Amino acid sequence: MSSELRQNQVKIINQLFELEKKIAGKEELLSLLRNIERIKNTFEEMGLQVLNPLGEPYSETRTDCMASISGDSIEDLYISNVIKPIVYELENGSRQLLQKGVVIAETKK
Repeated sequence: MSSELRQNQVKIINQLFELEKKIAGKEELLSLLRNIERIKNTFEEMGLQVLNPLGEPYSETRTDCMASISGDSIEDLYISNVIKPIVYELENGSRQLLQKGVVIAETKK
């Protein structure tokens, strides 16, 4: 698949991710999440894997995310906010990172 097409698919995934975050807090819009989930499943069928690392541990050795660290300490960090999801291309049983997640990490309290 062409690089330009994959880049456009990742742009669409990022927009879906933003919509999903905005809808999540609004009860009257929750029915739209089912449609977003269907679109995400279609991307998986096209060989893309989208991961939301929210709540996962974060360390500076993690290579699939770019983080802004909130707070004074860099110990015992977790991902408290996700700006962009992690996107992989799945092909022939292996996966290649297409987009690093953009996240905010902070110390567990």
